[in-house]
Amino acid sequence: MRNSKVTIFLLSFFFLLAVFFIPEKAFAAIGDRATPYSAWDYHKFTLQEFKTDTPQVVDLQQFDMYFGEDANKIIQSEDESNQVPAADEQWILMGFDISYISGPDEPLVAADLIYSDYNFFTTGGQKITPIATASFTDQYAGLDELDVNLNRGESSEVWYGILVKKSAGLPVIRIGTGVNQATGAINYKWFTTDPSYLEPVVTSKATASSYNSIKLTWTPATGVDGYDIYRSTSSAGTFTKISSTTDPTAYYTNTGLNTGTTYYYKIQTYFTFDNGEKIYGAFSPVVSAKPVLAVPASPKAASASYSSIKTSWTAVSGASGYEVSRATSSTGTYSLVGNTTTATSLTNTGLSTNKVYYYKIRAYRMVGTTKVYGGYTTVVSAKPIPSVPTNFKAASASYSSIKTSWTAVSGASGYEVFRATSSTGTYSLVGKTTTATSFTNTGLSTNKLYYYKIKAYRMVGTTKVYSGYTTVVSAKPIPSVPTNFKAARYSSTSIKTTWSAVTGASGYEVYRTTSSTGTYSLVKNTTSLYFTNTGLTTGRTYYYKARSYKLVGTLKVYSGWTAVSSARP
Repeated sequence: MRNSKVTIFLLSFFFLLAVFFIPEKAFAAIGDRATPYSAWDYHKFTLQEFKTDTPQVVDLQQFDMYFGEDANKIIQSEDESNQVPAADEQWILMGFDISYISGPDEPLVAADLIYSDYNFFTTGGQKITPIATASFTDQYAGLDELDVNLNRGESSEVWYGILVKKSAGLPVIRIGTGVNQATGAINYKWFTTDPSYLEPVVTSKATASSYNSIKLTWTPATGVDGYDIYRSTSSAGTFTKISSTTDPTAYYTNTGLNTGTTYYYKIQTYFTFDNGEKIYGAFSPVVSAKPVLAVPASPKAASASYSSIKTSWTAVSGASGYEVSRATSSTGTYSLVGNTTTATSLTNTGLSTNKVYYYKIRAYRMVGTTKVYGGYTTVVSAKPIPSVPTNFKAASASYSSIKTSWTAVSGASGYEVFRATSSTGTYSLVGKTTTATSFTNTGLSTNKLYYYKIKAYRMVGTTKVYSGYTTVVSAKPIPSVPTNFKAARYSSTSIKTTWSAVTGASGYEVYRTTSSTGTYSLVKNTTSLYFTNTGLTTGRTYYYKARSYKLVGTLKVYSGWTAVSSARP
């Protein structure tokens, strides 16, 4: 709460304060705090000045302030023996409410909290040793820093009168609020006694948020209503107010900027009185940034073939294109190998099989005829290896064999086929091929499921450089489908079906229907290679299909069906 009594002094002392009040420099100099709080707000904190002190929780509220001639008159009326200030000196009179909230069961002396010879500093960080301290014998009698003793739970007014050089300005109070038990270092809090003081933004940061915007963030100030934001294109240039915000999250995004141009920012806090009058804090330190393109996200490098690597990344908003650079070691010299436009991938060809290559990518935006670059991605690497065979298949070739097949891989010297009896089991090498793109695995158990995967390889000298494995495929050996299956008229009431023998078959089953889409019924189970179906209706069309089977114990393991063949007796 700001005291109306002192606001009448603001304009008259504004110039003096502007000269001497530079808070952003003051406390960096002594390394304790970048800026004080305003003491005209309520504060509750823990008091501890030395390692051996027991912490005490106190409340502090400055409620009144006099300086200049007003203070000189009050001090003289309190006690005529108080020193008369010289022309370059002034008395400063300050009233505080202090409450002892919690701590040890011993009195808290006001001077333990604020002691005139110890706790007052200039805004430049220099300790103020008063020329004299006031004696109070009238309305403030018994309320000075040495007379006020507070037991736990008690409160009191306390008055401080100090004679200082006018050049010292209005003092800042430094109070110890804790001690690092390991190092003995004291933590301080700072309080200004200046009624017109407004806490400035101390820490701010400007960062590019896109190719045409900058995000400004800062540490919120205490006791302010809002922030005015100023911008310039030169650190020493003219700053122009571009926005004002009351957002407590303390950030602002400046859009519509030029890519690659450096912009400078500073922030000024403000407080608005009920009558609409505003007061302002000091400007924050200047920070700068330039809008740049984002770094491409999700950079990847992967082998595309035995002699090429494909790099890829996510598109960057506002980018005119991308550049891909390559090296043969992660910390080596990178050379440009690809300049793309809107594409978000590049395949680098003509590489050595099994050699590791390193890549980094950056986006650029054309500003006139100039390329303005974003940052590089993290380095990604890969080595060219043969591609994984595609269209990998496994199918029964007979009652005891399975045929695997695949599409040829460019640059492959050969292929290796692996087999297991479960999808997650141990795979063993069962076949090496050279340029062939199929392999028939023989000597298998009828109706047992087998799992296969393959990989390609390329010979580099005497070394086999492998591709990755295909996905796993499976099949089981079953009898082959009978070939050359035919149905033909045998007589006016019979049709003869014939077929070729199937290796390993125990027998054959023939099925018949009187409609091409009808239900087929078994009409013959035989070990012969033909079947004559008699007792048929002359002129009627009959449809036939057949399959072979092999007995495994008492189980019939069937082949697939033949194609349908029809005839009329």
